[in-house]
Amino acid sequence: MDKVFFDSNGYKVTNTSFTYKGYKDNIDNVMSLNIIEWSKAQRIKYGLGLGIFSVVMFYTIGWFLVLPILGALSEEAPYTYITEVVTSIVFIMFSIIGYLSRKGCTLELERNNGNKGTIGKSLNRNYFDELLSAFVQAKKLK
Repeated sequence: MDKVFFDSNGYKVTNTSFTYKGYKDNIDNVMSLNIIEWSKAQRIKYGLGLGIFSVVMFYTIGWFLVLPILGALSEEAPYTYITEVVTSIVFIMFSIIGYLSRKGCTLELERNNGNKGTIGKSLNRNYFDELLSAFVQAKKLK
């Protein structure tokens, strides 16, 4: 019978398996769990990067679709800066989305074959600390 070390909110650690978000892995196939903490500066940097990327994509895709429409609207309107306003809104919106998408901590799973992937996000590191200590206990028993 499996001994359960941790069972909460989609994560379960037993002495033979690790279950996360509906996926079940053998504990031997998981090399480590890593907690990545995002500082405020890193979150701002990620948000600005996403904002710049969104503006580049807006102009790349919008070159054929959106910009001609905005150009036509700005010619008929009494103001001619509608393209710049929409570009600024896109930048601000995606910068905020980028900042908010990087929560306080991210849980990363690393497999024995070298694959890595994030399997969870949380504002509170304590939750991941409990999961990590249960995982270490389970690995020691193997």
